Amino acid sequence: MSTENAATFDCPECDVSAPSTSVPYDSLGYVVCPVCGYAATPDPERSTSFEWSPGTEGSPSADD
Repeated sequence: MSTENAATFDCPECDVSAPSTSVPYDSLGYVVCPVCGYAATPDPERSTSFEWSPGTEGSPSADD
């Protein structure tokens, strides 16, 4: 007997929980709460914290 756990959306604003397949998404693909309208978007702190230095391990090169 197999068990499947469906993915759920848990809203941090209104605490509603719903199957992720029944939750709408905006034009950029971010989830929108069907009850309160909360939109999950990237955290500005995390999106600007990435720093890349040329010549470091894992950096893109012309040989790739």
